[in-house]
Amino acid sequence: MTMKINKNLKVIGEGTYPGGDYEKIKVTGQGEISEGVSSKETKIIGECRIKGIASMDQVHVIGKLSIDEETKSNRIKVIGELNARKSMKADTLDMRGFLNGEGNVELEKMNLKGGFNIIGLLNVGDLLVNLQVAPSRVGEIGGEKIVIKSRGFLKRSYTLEAEVIEGDNIYLEHTTAKIVRGNDIEIGPNCHIEKVEYRSTFTSKDKNSKNILQINQI
Repeated sequence: MTMKINKNLKVIGEGTYPGGDYEKIKVTGQGEISEGVSSKETKIIGECRIKGIASMDQVHVIGKLSIDEETKSNRIKVIGELNARKSMKADTLDMRGFLNGEGNVELEKMNLKGGFNIIGLLNVGDLLVNLQVAPSRVGEIGGEKIVIKSRGFLKRSYTLEAEVIEGDNIYLEHTTAKIVRGNDIEIGPNCHIEKVEYRSTFTSKDKNSKNILQINQI
């Protein structure tokens, strides 16, 4: 195991290391950072836990990253699992795997193949999700363009459960929600919506109209 303080933090193997300001962080194995940390570039192959606030410009993960406090980033790319135990804010999240958010998640763009469980609000400009692993849940989604699909492997479909979904342009599949509200709304197959509120256009591809209890133009 090696470590270079100030410029780079390099973890090979397993161990606990201090927080601080770094140019680059690279974890190969299983590492824990005991305090808050900031970096321009972070690469993780394996598992890493950050026990403080994480301010990381570019993040690449193959494996699992857990952050105990607030997360701030420009671009996050993950193949595996991301656990944000407080709020998370980033420009772009590109992910294949599962996202756990215990606070609010604020993103400009989110492209996810997999699943997510967000207790608070998911606030995102451009959201594209393909549900492929495990049931997903979120308290509320607010955004501009929201696309939820379920095109899993071996024709297996997964579901999303939400309280409220609100955006400008919305397309949903395999989604259960109390309220869906927006300008242009399209409901795809296997959705269960208590109330749809639309301003401009509404279409439904689901043959079972009973899956939408109430439709209002506002």
